[in-house]
Amino acid sequence: MLSHRERVLKALNHEEPDRVPLDEPPWRLDVWISLKNYLRVDDDEKVRKFLGVDFRHLSVGVSEEFKKKAVFVYPFGYFKIVEEGLLEDEWGIRYCVASNGWYNKIGYHPLANAVVGDIDSYEFPSLDVAGRFEEAEKRARMFKDVYVLESFMEQTLFEWAWHLRGFNKFILGLYRNEKFVNKLLNRLMKYRIDMGKRFIDIGVDIIRLGDDVGMQTDMIIQPHMWRKYFKPRMKKIIDTLKNYSQNSIYIFYHSDGYIEPIIPDLIEIGVQILNPIQPECTNPVEIKRRYGDKIVLHGTISVQRTLPFGTVEDVRKEVISRIVECGKNGGLIIALAHTPQPDMPLENIITIYETAQKFCVRV
Repeated sequence: MLSHRERVLKALNHEEPDRVPLDEPPWRLDVWISLKNYLRVDDDEKVRKFLGVDFRHLSVGVSEEFKKKAVFVYPFGYFKIVEEGLLEDEWGIRYCVASNGWYNKIGYHPLANAVVGDIDSYEFPSLDVAGRFEEAEKRARMFKDVYVLESFMEQTLFEWAWHLRGFNKFILGLYRNEKFVNKLLNRLMKYRIDMGKRFIDIGVDIIRLGDDVGMQTDMIIQPHMWRKYFKPRMKKIIDTLKNYSQNSIYIFYHSDGYIEPIIPDLIEIGVQILNPIQPECTNPVEIKRRYGDKIVLHGTISVQRTLPFGTVEDVRKEVISRIVECGKNGGLIIALAHTPQPDMPLENIITIYETAQKFCVRV
């Protein structure tokens, strides 16, 4: 039986491990608490060990200075409360909380009315403050020898740019205000490179990059626009971090939805792991057939149909099908294709992990 770390590295190198590696999604706090209660455990690590998760995640923390001005708003995290139902994060982005308390949406963009000259004066949250990396360093020391470590740097360029600018203004700027867009993206690119170097120094194995540029059946922005603005900057981030790490890291790329037109581009610029391969938008079997010797498929389990609406047996069949059709010769990591929501049956979530732990990848 392989260790967690050995199992993942075999799959990443397109070799068949003893079983398909398992990863966890970015959990909502309310779902995570429900899962702990369901399993009758009071420790986060006990849940991960029960599920057989082979990875451990490292994130950028909220600064201690910001925490002094903020409160913990369940289930979202630390925010300043501007007024009832309106929250502000470290970037000055404001969020409106839905009436049921489950979700929030952006209601204010700090660069919405900015001009090019304002970009340099807008302060990004400093990486050199207490609270930013201490927890990541602690987790790295705890887990490095046993698990593969992933660092979260998703929402790398596109998403964070429109969060700051506003979606409509940013998209319009791609065509009518290139100077503003280029300057903002260049600042974000440098920020992500600096962040990635910190994670490499801590000892991560995988850098998780990405932006949601896909919809259900098409891309949010046309492929030629992605190639114009985002491909060269992603390449710069990847090349710089791989050189900095002496090629000891793997590059992970996340985008929800349909992004098939740019998969060859992602492979070209050095992406090795693609997530989440949403089965409603993209056929995992076809992606495995076309690109399975070049990228690792990560995710693939439906959170739009099977998890919320299927039976335990439906979930079991989907997991086994995915392993049989996509797991041969390694290159597959099973995980939920997105964050599970509070109304999803916990039995279905658990069935994913129980099934994958019992079913041998060799077919």
